[in-house]
Amino acid sequence: MVIAQPMPTDIVDRLLWEDAQQMLGRHAEPDRDNNCVWCGWRWPCAPRRLAERADAASRRPWREAWTVRHDLNSIRDMPTMRAGREEPRRPTNRGPFDR
Repeated sequence: MVIAQPMPTDIVDRLLWEDAQQMLGRHAEPDRDNNCVWCGWRWPCAPRRLAERADAASRRPWREAWTVRHDLNSIRDMPTMRAGREEPRRPTNRGPFDR
C-alpha cells in the first residue's frame, strides 16, 4: 500500500516536488558506516543533496525549478558505484533516478 504524502500549498512545480520526495525517501539515512543505506555512497550522498535542492526549488519561481529539474534528470548518468569498488555494496534497489 502506498500512502500519498499531502502536497504543501507553496509548491510551484508539483512534478519536481514529487521526484524530490521519492529520492528523499530512498536516500533517507546513513548506515552504521556513515554510507547511504540506498546507494552506499558517503553520507550525505550526491542524490540526497540533489533531492534536497529539488525540494527547495519546487517552491521557487519556475526558472529555478527548471534548472534543478535538469540536474535531477542528469543524475541518471551518474555511476552506480563509488570509485575503486569492484562490486556494488548492496543488491540493486534502484529506481529510474538511481542508476
